[in-house]
Amino acid sequence: MPYHVVVFKALIAKGYKCVVYWYETAPKTSYRAPKIEGLTLINRFSFKSSDSLFEDSKKYDPICVVSSGWVDKGYNKVCLTYRKFNIPTLAMSDTQWRGGKQWLNRLLSPIRHKRYFDYIWGAGILQFDYARKLGFKADRILLNCFGGDIDTFGKVSIKDKINNYPKRFLFVGRFVEVKAIDVLLKAWASIEDKKGWSLELIGDGPLKEQFKAMYPNVIIKDFMSQDELANAAQNAGCFVIPSRFEPWALVIQEFAAAGLPIIATKQCGAARHFVLNNYNGFTVEAEDVSALSQAMKKIMMRSDSELIKMSTNSRQLAFTVTPETVADTLISILK
Repeated sequence: MPYHVVVFKALIAKGYKCVVYWYETAPKTSYRAPKIEGLTLINRFSFKSSDSLFEDSKKYDPICVVSSGWVDKGYNKVCLTYRKFNIPTLAMSDTQWRGGKQWLNRLLSPIRHKRYFDYIWGAGILQFDYARKLGFKADRILLNCFGGDIDTFGKVSIKDKINNYPKRFLFVGRFVEVKAIDVLLKAWASIEDKKGWSLELIGDGPLKEQFKAMYPNVIIKDFMSQDELANAAQNAGCFVIPSRFEPWALVIQEFAAAGLPIIATKQCGAARHFVLNNYNGFTVEAEDVSALSQAMKKIMMRSDSELIKMSTNSRQLAFTVTPETVADTLISILK
């Protein structure tokens, strides 16, 4: 994904080579990664066993091994083998503690997570909390495993909005139930005096045509590239993410980098880091149509100068974590 690409580029710029075993396709999105000099991509499914995967990886003589979580048993076993050679291993995590079946993870962590990985590399504070529940000591938990494509979104001009602030709410994401676009549309419809504001939704997904038919006055567009999304942000005045649940939601950081005030649900992990009430936006409870409507009205009531200030604050928060920060966090554990 784009947020992986920018981190790989940052590592490569610092003199490191990156070898990535990957699943090749991203079925939930139309995005396809570009070719990057210094990055070797290998189809994970070319290897039928963890032993063959390990034997292939040995030829690259890795100085550390990062796994995208702990779901892939083959990756876990490879990490276990590398630990025997004192090569540090890390599991990236965007997982929040929610109880339920996670209690089993907590119980089995000594023979699973802690067996395979030296470190948990979490996205933020909620992931730190989960890693602690898994029994990892604080000095074995890293933060900031994700860094948004802030250079692309940071090119959006806040200055150009000073004299004519765009009155448009913007949503970007998949048209699926968990994104709660239905809640956003209900909140939008409940606002009688929209004060010249419009609502734009961008993305693909199974619910898209249904929403087009139900809300003909809402602007609905297809999936866009990063550059196209930055252009959409140039013409928008506030980013809204109404999701029922998002382990992280990196789009919050990216559209904050674009200088947009943000309305996000508290169930989005990244909201804890990149949205401060009354500073650069508002957080609301998921599925609360009234609260979301009120937050949108608060944005509508702000003067252009107040919205510009919120825009500046959003960008300031977004740039507290950069792709270079992510790369340096990984490098920090190397001897």
